[in-house]
Amino acid sequence: MLQFGDSMLPVGAFAFSSGVESAVQKGVVRDPETLRGYALTALEQAAKGDGVAIVWATRAALAGNIKELMRIDHEAFARKLNEETRLMTTRMGKKLAEMGAEITEDPLIARWRDAVREGRTPGTYPVSLAIMFVVTGLSTQAQLDAGLLHEVLTVHLYGVAMTILNASMRLMRITHIDIQRTLYGLTRHFDPLCRLSMQLSLEQMSAFAPMTDILAANHVKARVRLFMN
Repeated sequence: MLQFGDSMLPVGAFAFSSGVESAVQKGVVRDPETLRGYALTALEQAAKGDGVAIVWATRAALAGNIKELMRIDHEAFARKLNEETRLMTTRMGKKLAEMGAEITEDPLIARWRDAVREGRTPGTYPVSLAIMFVVTGLSTQAQLDAGLLHEVLTVHLYGVAMTILNASMRLMRITHIDIQRTLYGLTRHFDPLCRLSMQLSLEQMSAFAPMTDILAANHVKARVRLFMN
């Protein structure tokens, strides 16, 4: 699970900043403290959005229910309001599905890859990630009930945090110590955020992030861009 949830996995995460680039340009993020606040907000959004999709997609994947996975996938995609966020989630989701099918040779992820390639489903990152977690170790309902779903969500939140923190090192003046101190502080929030994701229904999945959407809109028109979002 750690391998496929790693923010450095070659599925394209390095090309995205999760809005940090625009936040730095506009002065929203300017030092370690404002970076911590931005990252924590992103984690809270992830818990109420993609985290919920992961929970329900994991359950559907355990049942081998491709139709339900596609329904969850469309729901997750519909909650991505700006173009760059949609690009990020579908590009990473497709790459993860393709890589997972090649490496594991598992029929479930192969069927998912084919559905994405054929345009039958958007192929969002959280749904592809949930399928990969099931394929690579979370194989029974008993394991899910034993707490592995909490670990799955923890891996996801860690990936969200590291995508933002890695990007910040290329965008602002900040030290490695600052990054590690920030990450250490953020991990304390993982447990309640995981619990929040597990408590919400699919219909309660939300993506209310006006600041992020405004920054994304500004980023589209930016003259100089290092990242794709």
